[in-house]
Amino acid sequence: AQVHRAQQSWVMHESLKSVAEEMAKRSTPSLSPDSDDFTSFSAKIEEERKVGRESTSLLAAPLRFLAHQLTPGTNPLRNGLQGDDAHKIVVSSLLEVGEGLSNSNSIVDSLRDSHIDVAVIPGGEKMEEYIVTFLPGHLMRCEAFSTSAEILSDPHFIGRRVNSLGIVEATSRQVADLQELRRVAGNNPLTITTKSGSNAERKVKDNRESGEDKEREEVTKMDVNAIVRDGSRIIIDEVYRVANKREGKPDSLGMAMCLAAVGEGLLKARQPRDAMLRLEEAVGIYKGLLGPFHTNVADALHTAAKALVKLGETRVALLKFAEAARIYEACDATLHYNSIANAQSLASLLVDLGDMEKAQSMFEEVITMRKTVYGENCVPVAKTINAYAILLAKHGRMNVALQNYEAAKATYEAVPSQLIHDLEFDIKCKYDITLINLNIASIRSKKGDLQEAITCYEDGVRGLKEYEAALAELHKDPLRSPDTGKNTAHKHLVAALGRIGSLKLKIGDNAGALQAYTSLLEEVKEDSPSASQTEKAKAHIKCATIYRQHDTAESHKLSISHLRQALDMYTAIFGPDHKDTTAIASSLTQWLAEDNPNQ
Repeated sequence: AQVHRAQQSWVMHESLKSVAEEMAKRSTPSLSPDSDDFTSFSAKIEEERKVGRESTSLLAAPLRFLAHQLTPGTNPLRNGLQGDDAHKIVVSSLLEVGEGLSNSNSIVDSLRDSHIDVAVIPGGEKMEEYIVTFLPGHLMRCEAFSTSAEILSDPHFIGRRVNSLGIVEATSRQVADLQELRRVAGNNPLTITTKSGSNAERKVKDNRESGEDKEREEVTKMDVNAIVRDGSRIIIDEVYRVANKREGKPDSLGMAMCLAAVGEGLLKARQPRDAMLRLEEAVGIYKGLLGPFHTNVADALHTAAKALVKLGETRVALLKFAEAARIYEACDATLHYNSIANAQSLASLLVDLGDMEKAQSMFEEVITMRKTVYGENCVPVAKTINAYAILLAKHGRMNVALQNYEAAKATYEAVPSQLIHDLEFDIKCKYDITLINLNIASIRSKKGDLQEAITCYEDGVRGLKEYEAALAELHKDPLRSPDTGKNTAHKHLVAALGRIGSLKLKIGDNAGALQAYTSLLEEVKEDSPSASQTEKAKAHIKCATIYRQHDTAESHKLSISHLRQALDMYTAIFGPDHKDTTAIASSLTQWLAEDNPNQ
């Protein structure tokens, strides 16, 4: 008899995020139910309430903070308690737990001195768990980035985290905090206070035993990537230490899970070499414990292959992707999320290697798998088709790329409305459609279809302006975390306006071109990036040329004005001796001589 085994898949629908956000708005009683016969954890609830009633030391620091804010001569809370103020209150509470308050300026030292105090106060175990889980997050919300970095690279704190949360949960929190620090801190330099010597904690202990209480401290400036590497290395060392102590052998399943999590985090932090080493180690442990054919092995191979692609080892990465694909197929897991992602990565790599026939076949297979899992008209399918079109355009396959861009746009537009409205998700989808319009316009202009290209560029400009307006409205939400990522929409808007002006000049529509260039000049501000400033300088030259063609005194006056501004900008951007700067200066001199022949 033939046995049918249904292929399972796990799909995280985007609307679940909105469900969680709605749940977060519920009042506290719904999340903390009263004790009754049907509440299995009622004893824990009572224990929490008892600790809150009996412990008064936790209120001292918040009350002192509020008293300081209301003291004359300081900044009072005129506008109420702000978000960062709440986090400062929590941090001050966590650092002054128990009776022993450190006089050190270093929060790391304060945490070490208060470690014993946390263990003896009522509810100390829960307080310790809260400190190691959430303290770095509170510090980052207070914009104390250097302090957060110091804690996340401190072996003592990371050791406490592993002992309190366990190796898997501690690794997950550490990786998440390092990624969040990299996101919010950006390129800001971080000032880290370190103890002299390779192992600060052991040296402190040795000095105290020998009667030397003072220790030299070194203040160094580090970038966030160095913190990510140090924090990842230390969490692995601590996990190995705890795994050896508890399980007697380091090659455990939990250890492999930790290595894989750290490797994936390093890859997201753009540290492919360190990521590849951790992932290869995880693959070896997985194969030894679970055998060569297991989805965990395939997942780790897939991530290791992505790291190899970043390192430029494309041939080795191709072998890893192919091995992962064979394991997924052997495990009857070809429709799992990671399996589809692996197949798409393999197809993209084939495009980069020039094997277009295999790449096209693979991408069609990936699109079919996504349609099987998600349905015909859905965002994941549209994203996959769009990714394929981008790769085709990158390698000069313009006709096929145009067809796929059109198919991706049609799929986006056919996506049904969500049961639970997610505003941010809708904004991102509309932005994807806008970028597709710009890519279609670029291809059509290269093929000579100028009028259609202009129409697509104008659609793209409207979409970009709507996206910027919607994003500004979204950022007004006080509960939303500030977005520190780069907003490239403005750069695309400036470039699109420049292309509209250029194309309209080609078809003889000088008035339309002048309108496009004028809009570009209005969009570029003083704080715009250098690429936008260069586009603005070129737009001044175009406007000057258009006005020069009109045989009126006012037009000639405007042409001189635009050319002067172009000269000033080119001098500031490229210098006075650049060939373009000298050419503009020569043209300006000639135009002035033509307009004032008697001078």
